Amino acid sequence: MANVDSNLQCGRGAKSNLGHRDEVINNRLVIFIFAMSSAFVMCVGIVILVMHTEVSDAKMNRPNLFIRLLDKGGLDHVASPPTSPFFQLVFDVDGVPPGYQVCSGGGNSLLHVSYHGMILAWGQMPYFCINGCKRTDVATLKAKAEASVLREEVRNLIWNEIQVVGRIEFDVEGEVAGLGYLHCKFFISEDETADIPKSLCLIHY
Repeated sequence: MANVDSNLQCGRGAKSNLGHRDEVINNRLVIFIFAMSSAFVMCVGIVILVMHTEVSDAKMNRPNLFIRLLDKGGLDHVASPPTSPFFQLVFDVDGVPPGYQVCSGGGNSLLHVSYHGMILAWGQMPYFCINGCKRTDVATLKAKAEASVLREEVRNLIWNEIQVVGRIEFDVEGEVAGLGYLHCKFFISEDETADIPKSLCLIHY
């Protein structure tokens, strides 16, 4: 009987030791998982912070894009017969940071020219690059409405406004691949010899 009791006590002690060891292992496993999870969360946070900082810096260092009118047609209210409207627009750039180089346009980059919300012409923004080597004529947009002419009332409206105000305003907007949504304005003056300053374009990234 003494041997049996001794064996029972040894068995209970062994089970107790095993249970304690399992508890220690489980605790260490929980601590390890918690530590790894915390480290993972910290790494993700650092990566997000770095990416956000780089994106913010890139936006702050983006150069300015300007637009100016080079040529136009199809707006004359007395032309007979009327011709299709077209606009040749040139984009210039300023404030290019050292080492900056970005290429945009091409593909599905379609811009349209409108007057008081009425689309007059449209065209593809060509593929172009900004790298600081060229600041003028970085891109030329040829917007036109082939096989169509402006209604007489629209041409008369343009002519009346330019007589009263002295100049008329047009909008150029659309999505440019690799750049964002572009919105620009340009003007046509009654005095065609007048020096009209180029207009700054807004880019919605």
